[in-house]
Amino acid sequence: AAASKAEGADIVLLCGATTSTEGGDRKNLEVDQSSFLVAAAAALKEMQAPLVTLTISPAVILMPWADDVDAIVNVFLAGKYTGTAFAAVLFGDSNPSAKSLVTFPRSVDQTIPPCPGVPCNYTEGLFVGYAGLEDQAVLFPFGHGLSYTSFTYAGLSVASAAAESTPDVCKGAAMCATAKVTNSGSVAGVEVAQLYLGFP
Repeated sequence: AAASKAEGADIVLLCGATTSTEGGDRKNLEVDQSSFLVAAAAALKEMQAPLVTLTISPAVILMPWADDVDAIVNVFLAGKYTGTAFAAVLFGDSNPSAKSLVTFPRSVDQTIPPCPGVPCNYTEGLFVGYAGLEDQAVLFPFGHGLSYTSFTYAGLSVASAAAESTPDVCKGAAMCATAKVTNSGSVAGVEVAQLYLGFP
């Protein structure tokens, strides 16, 4: 059915979302339409038209259809402007610039299961979230985000904040990391520079 409806389309959009409320946990990490998205993506992946999924979620979701589509746009709870936000990104009126604050796993096996009862003894320590998955292939890692343009970094420097060349914004800090970020593409955009620290 999906293939016949999509015949002759310039682009195919498949939509899905989670049902969630405050004060209650979701039963799983799937969107409500997961079975439809998996089946439709598999049936439509040979089409000439680009295949894009649009999903709405409060946090992490599983995307078992990911390998069968050309693009994925996920938005967290954007309220009444969800449709406006999707349209702005799809038509290029807005350049996406966000970086994911969560890791999207390939399977539920890459997540920490909820506790069946109290007391709850979590033993992963600091290796929770992306820190516990650094040696695994995930769907989208923490900090992932694409743009319609590209950026270059130059003059990367990490130095004592006491150095004379330290920018005023770093005064009083123990260390200061600086870089010059340039939009090297042809589309206006915003970059989120990321710096990751680890224990020595």
